[in-house]
Amino acid sequence: MRKLSSKTGQSGFTLVELLVVMIIMGILSLSLANFIATWLQASNLAQNRSTLLYTAENALDTMTQDIQLSGDADLNNRYPDPYAPGGLYGWTSGPQVLVLAKVAVDKYNNVIYSDSAKYISLKDNEIYFLSGSTLYRRTLSSGNASDVAVTTCPAADATPSCPPDTVIANNVSNLNFSYYDANENIVAPDDARSIQAAITVFQKSGVKTITASYTTRMVFRNE
Repeated sequence: MRKLSSKTGQSGFTLVELLVVMIIMGILSLSLANFIATWLQASNLAQNRSTLLYTAENALDTMTQDIQLSGDADLNNRYPDPYAPGGLYGWTSGPQVLVLAKVAVDKYNNVIYSDSAKYISLKDNEIYFLSGSTLYRRTLSSGNASDVAVTTCPAADATPSCPPDTVIANNVSNLNFSYYDANENIVAPDDARSIQAAITVFQKSGVKTITASYTTRMVFRNE
């Protein structure tokens, strides 16, 4: 009976062996947990970057549509704006402001002409500008009775007849416009044939700040 007990005792695990196994399992579990946490963090960062890039692309796609419906860029806004920086005609196209002369249309999407004999279209102003970290678009309507465009205002001053400016993108850290002629020379905004726009957006992800940038070149339509 004593021999059998001795044999039985020898066939089991000792306390030291159990402790070693537990330590190894703990190390493996900790390593696996760290790997999963790192993978989840990397996956989350990648997803956030993808979302940011979509935001940047979408903002410039909106500009592209307006530029393709514009004859050119105005150096200053052609219609008075009481909320413009520096006075009624204070909007100035430059590196961070774009004042578009967009073709005015009626509710049937027909072009409204200021001189139909010469096929010169009436224009609205679409103004892209950065305020803080928000990219806005302000509309200044031509005022023509058939024009579907409606003049917009800052959100704090908006009324039923003057709705708030359109928010194009939030968390914008950089916005830049460059103006080119047909020979690829940098020119004044009102002499430009095309515009290059670059935007950078950002987002906090844990303790990190991630960014995404997008650049595109857009050509004005012919009159």
